[in-house]
Amino acid sequence: MELDRMVSDLFQEEELARDMARKLLAMAQRSADEASAERESLLAFLRGPMERHMRYEEAAIFPHFQARGLAEEVQVALKQHAAVRDATEALARAAQGSDVAGVIAHVARLLLHHTNFEGDYIYPELTDDEWRALMKETARQEI
Repeated sequence: MELDRMVSDLFQEEELARDMARKLLAMAQRSADEASAERESLLAFLRGPMERHMRYEEAAIFPHFQARGLAEEVQVALKQHAAVRDATEALARAAQGSDVAGVIAHVARLLLHHTNFEGDYIYPELTDDEWRALMKETARQEI
């Protein structure tokens, strides 16, 4: 079913970000040069798939959760989105030879914290049927 795939894709995006963050954090702790070499691919991920995912949540998912009485949780998630965006720009500005690995580790920690927060506090609020209904509703929206 198409709606099941949409729900699965949304959760898969979260898992991809979580896995990438874990790998980057371990890499930054192991080798600054190795982590720095991943700077451009991380920026591409943050500015591409991760940004699209956050915009979709903000436009389609979060309003639904606010209507369910989760305004405080949504505000936390929005602040986390802003922090990820700020850290993305800090990484883009970081000069080679500076503490690029430290900035990468910071971005990775933010992503881990954010994906864990959503996975623990926001996403479980809906049943499978409610997720399908939400995907059906948001599939009609242009995001």
